[in-house]
Amino acid sequence: MPNKGFTLIELVLILGIITIVSAGVLVSMRGNNYRTLHNASLALQSDLRYAQRRAITEGRRHGIVFERTQNRYHIVLDHPREHIRTVYLPNGVIFQDVTGAQLMFLPRGTASSGFTITLASGNYRQDLTATVSGGRIRVWDIVGN
Repeated sequence: MPNKGFTLIELVLILGIITIVSAGVLVSMRGNNYRTLHNASLALQSDLRYAQRRAITEGRRHGIVFERTQNRYHIVLDHPREHIRTVYLPNGVIFQDVTGAQLMFLPRGTASSGFTITLASGNYRQDLTATVSGGRIRVWDIVGN
């Protein structure tokens, strides 16, 4: 009469295969959150520097207006208020924290106020800061939980 159960070796092999596949899926998901956050951060950095350069070259205040609840921001000319472009954060990326509603750059390239923006995706987050003196935009390392 044939035996209808699994051997110990077969069970260990099946559990090993399931473990390897699960680990691959988990790493892939984490990597995707990290890459998505990194790309969103690069785009925001580029837009901040774009607004700063326009303020310097045109001699008028330019900046970014944040809509935290909508996960989007607008690049604007301040006076008279002119909308240049709207940017939506990618799916899965949110504004975790923004210290104000807008960040404006003065004609000399300095920021109108100090500013911190925190972007988050999954268990990862990244801070971007702008300083008043010099208008320096600093991007901090991505931190994971």
